Amino acid sequence: MTVAMKLNEELNGIELYFNTKPQQTVLSELKSNGFRWSNFKKCWYTKQSEKAFKVANSLTNGEELTVAPEAATKVKKARSEKKKESALSLWDAAQWEGLTVNQNTKDQDCKEIAKEIRSHIKKRFPQCKFSVRVPYYGKINFEIKSSPFEKGSLYLNAIKGYCESLLNAYKHTYSEADPYTDYAGVHNFYGYVEIDWEYTQTELTEEMKKDLLIFDSKFAEAEKAEEERKEKEYQEYVKEQEARNAEYKKQQEEEKKQIENIYNSIEVKELDENGQYFVTDAEFADLNKNNTIEQYMEEVEKGKYSLENVKITKEVHFSSLEALTNFSNMLLNDFDFLTNTGGSFTEDNRINSMTDFYNMDEDKQTVQWNRYGVAIYFNNELQFVADAQGYSYARYVGLTDNAKIEKSITFDQVISEEEINELKHQADRLEDISTSVISELDIFSTWRKENWKEYKTAIKDKLSKYNYKLTKEIIQQLDIEELKECMYKILQEVDGIQDQFTNANIQQGEKVTLFYISDWGSIVTNRITFDSVTNSSYAQYDNAVKLTFTPEKKRKLHYKYFYSTMLLYKGWHSLPETVLHHVEERNGMRVTRSKYHSCDNRQYDEILSHFEKQDIKPIINTYKPRF
Repeated sequence: MTVAMKLNEELNGIELYFNTKPQQTVLSELKSNGFRWSNFKKCWYTKQSEKAFKVANSLTNGEELTVAPEAATKVKKARSEKKKESALSLWDAAQWEGLTVNQNTKDQDCKEIAKEIRSHIKKRFPQCKFSVRVPYYGKINFEIKSSPFEKGSLYLNAIKGYCESLLNAYKHTYSEADPYTDYAGVHNFYGYVEIDWEYTQTELTEEMKKDLLIFDSKFAEAEKAEEERKEKEYQEYVKEQEARNAEYKKQQEEEKKQIENIYNSIEVKELDENGQYFVTDAEFADLNKNNTIEQYMEEVEKGKYSLENVKITKEVHFSSLEALTNFSNMLLNDFDFLTNTGGSFTEDNRINSMTDFYNMDEDKQTVQWNRYGVAIYFNNELQFVADAQGYSYARYVGLTDNAKIEKSITFDQVISEEEINELKHQADRLEDISTSVISELDIFSTWRKENWKEYKTAIKDKLSKYNYKLTKEIIQQLDIEELKECMYKILQEVDGIQDQFTNANIQQGEKVTLFYISDWGSIVTNRITFDSVTNSSYAQYDNAVKLTFTPEKKRKLHYKYFYSTMLLYKGWHSLPETVLHHVEERNGMRVTRSKYHSCDNRQYDEILSHFEKQDIKPIINTYKPRF
């Protein structure tokens, strides 16, 4: 059996390495003298001491040797001197060059991480006092308690910077934070390096002062090197920018030549109303505003396009293939012959202005839109169509390989000609009623602004007096745009809930029925006996009411705040299940399905329609005016 002894100066230890397993008597002697087995290093170890040296020498030299206390002192002194020689200057100690930490930090316990950090940082900066602790699971408090350096000084900040890098080296991120959704990142622990609020500055020794002079010198050198690096980067950037500018100038000159070639190789034909025609089923890519025709082709080849009809108002004929190619690769450039062309239109007789379209609901989907465009030709063959939408570049491009050219196309109208004539007649009546109201009130120049409330009240009274049912279909046929906008406003605008309760004049003890959408999204039917109502504010809503009432089959008073949409009818009413639900009988089972999703306001339309058939009108209606 052979034994090798090794002094571990870093840990002040003695390590014994055996080539075979020691006999039991040797093991007993080792254990009794404080030696422990390291399965990692495969050795027996203990702290350096006179007794430990005696045991170690007896095994390595074959005889017992007495180690004098002076010898042990020499060993410790040599170790101390070695430590001093290997001690880092403050500048070197504060330089972070990366540190290989436990690769399994994501699975490492916070207390183990704190222990490793504590051990490392104390050796790195022996002149400082640190506190690295785990107050609770998943949190590491890292504080600098004291040092010889002034708070806020360059030296203390350098130490703090190293500590932050060390702490971050142990941090593992499971998922990144997302600032757009306020989602916080998930880490193996949380913690920051801080200067303790009771931080104390210890005495600065002469040796430390010399070290600070070295730090200052190194810092100045580093600053100078950083300035030189930035200057070098800047000069490189300037060179790159000059090269880019030269390349850009070259491209601009080339582009200028191409544009001149385009203008010299085209013939532009403006088409009058009789000469205009349609290109039907042109393929418009879903991804628009591309610069080259190839990009549009790639999108269409993927099947990502829609078929649209284009009314051609202008033709551009190219006489040169080179010029056509140049134009096809410069679609986002401005060209005079595209200025004020393109746009959308519809032949739908329900729409006389965009105001009509914007005020449509689900019937918007039934409107068929077409485009105005410019046809691009080469050798009298159609190449593609461009819709500039009023700009000067080919904002949208339609491929025409599978398109057809037609003089006119047929539009399927939703409303027949006879119905349109009747609606126009009703629109003329509405215009007369509005004119009479404005004349009677003498508000010719102020009816849309200062006297809007008076006008709205008066025209509602007139419509009610003449039993005139105002609808979107009638408003669509109005020719006066200002009147059209105001009628849409009247059709949609309701008085506030406070004003409606004031005007309803409900008496105490009167029975009424409430309909409103609950927080769960379904219609609530409340049959109540009215007690009182007071104007109030509720949460962020200023226009609210506090309704006090006795619910059906209850004796005590209840109250509830209302601030949004509701319907209130005089008397107690019941709502049949079929109004808001589909009810079916299947194989002896009764199946009930809601007609609408949660919070769908169309439920109010069903309720209003149901009671209108019985000639019952709500006395409070904050959903939609009814005429």
